[in-house]
Amino acid sequence: MIDVQKVNATKERILTMIQTSGPSFPTRIARETGISPLFISALLAELVAERKIIMSNMKVGSSPLYFIKGQEPLLENFTQYLNSKEKEVVLHLKESSILNDEAQDPAMRVALRKTKDFAIPITARFDEEEKLFWKFFTLSDEEAHKKIKSQIITKEQKPLVEEDKTEEKEKLPEEAVKEDLQAKPEKKPRKTIEKKPSQFALMLKDYLIEKNIELVQDITSKAKEYHARVRMNTSLGQQDYFLIAKEKKKLTEDDLAIALHKAQAEKMPALLISTGNLDKDALVYLEQWKNLIKIEKLKH
Repeated sequence: MIDVQKVNATKERILTMIQTSGPSFPTRIARETGISPLFISALLAELVAERKIIMSNMKVGSSPLYFIKGQEPLLENFTQYLNSKEKEVVLHLKESSILNDEAQDPAMRVALRKTKDFAIPITARFDEEEKLFWKFFTLSDEEAHKKIKSQIITKEQKPLVEEDKTEEKEKLPEEAVKEDLQAKPEKKPRKTIEKKPSQFALMLKDYLIEKNIELVQDITSKAKEYHARVRMNTSLGQQDYFLIAKEKKKLTEDDLAIALHKAQAEKMPALLISTGNLDKDALVYLEQWKNLIKIEKLKH
C-alpha cells in the first residue's frame, strides 16, 4: 500500500530542492535525494500535472529540466546542451530581442521553432495581414509590441525619406547643384557634449549616499532606468549587488525576473530600487527569490 504521507513529503522535498538549486533534471534530483530515478520521474510528472513545477522543452541528455515559475531566466545556464544552430539562434534572438520570422533564413526559422523555452512567438497585424515575430523569453509582451511597432514604422518611413531627398535634389537649379558639388566646406572640430544625468539618476544617487550604499561602477543610465554595481554593508560583511533602478509606478514579475537574470549573469545578487510598488505576481516572485533579490522603495 502506498504511504500517501511519505509521497507528499518527498514531493515537498523535491520542490524545496528545485526552489533552492534552480532548474534540475531527474538524475540529479535522484542523486541528491537518494531516491530511485524511476520514482523521481513519476513524482515530477505528478508535480507538473498539479502545476507546481514546469517541464522545459529543452533536454539535458534525454531528460527535460524541471523548474518553478519565475526560474525561467535560469534556463540560460543550460544553453550549452543545445545544438550549435539552436545556440546561435538563441544568442541572436537575445541580442536582437525581437526577430521577424519571414526575414530569417530557413535554418534559423526551424531553430526558432525548436527553442521554445527561449523563443516566444508573437503576432502583429500589418497592412491587414498578421505577421509572425519571435521575442526573447525575458522580454515582456508590452516591450515586444513596442519594438515591433518601432520596426514597422522605421520600415515604412525609410523609403519615404530617401524619396524626399531625391526630389529635393532634383528641384535645385543646375548651377546650384554644381556649386554644391564643388564647394569644400571647412571642417570644424566637433564639440563633445557631455550627457547630463537625468533627474531620476540624481535622485537615486542622493538616495545611495543617504543609505550608505557605495557606487562602485556605473553601467547604464537612461531617463527612467539606471544600472550599476554597488556595495553594501550586511551582517556578513560587505556585499556587491547588481543595481537596477526604475522610475515606474508598478513593478511586475517580469521586472524582478529580468533583474535577477541580469544580476546572476554578473554573479551577484540583485538590488532593485523603484519609485513604485510590487504588483501581486511580483510579491509572489519576491517571496520565492528573497535570498537573491533585495527591494528598496525610492520616494520622490
